[in-house]
Amino acid sequence: MENNFELSKFNIFENLDGLIVEKKHFYALKIFYEDTDAGNIVYHSNYLKYFERARSSLLKLMKIDQLDLKEEDTFLVVRKAEIDWYKPAKLNDTLLIKSCLKYAKNSSITLDQRAYRYCVYIKSYELLASGVIKIVAINSVYKVKRIKLILNNSFFQE
Repeated sequence: MENNFELSKFNIFENLDGLIVEKKHFYALKIFYEDTDAGNIVYHSNYLKYFERARSSLLKLMKIDQLDLKEEDTFLVVRKAEIDWYKPAKLNDTLLIKSCLKYAKNSSITLDQRAYRYCVYIKSYELLASGVIKIVAINSVYKVKRIKLILNNSFFQE
């Protein structure tokens, strides 16, 4: 990149992983053409991707690096996903993914995740989809493992 262009004063990279507020994680994203079908409606399966991005960003905010977990032979995988769709997201929408702890156990975390459309002009949120996602820690031979270090984070304390 050219040296004469200074980005640091704009804090452009500051909140790419969202924010944690009162034990809730908020992650914003924009809907692009690639996310939609010919009618400019978001593919239903993309909500799983959006929820995954939010969960990965939540871990980053908590300083939990999934590459470090891999070095410890620990992988976080989706065990179960229940999703309800209410209204479609569309091309150019701004979505907000809200993630909250539902419960945590020795080797699993269950999150309630919701996708909202942010309506800029009236500054309101419209619920588009909700999901309950259970994440389990496993090792490289697919055996369930305990995740005590992750569960020690205050976000996962009930």
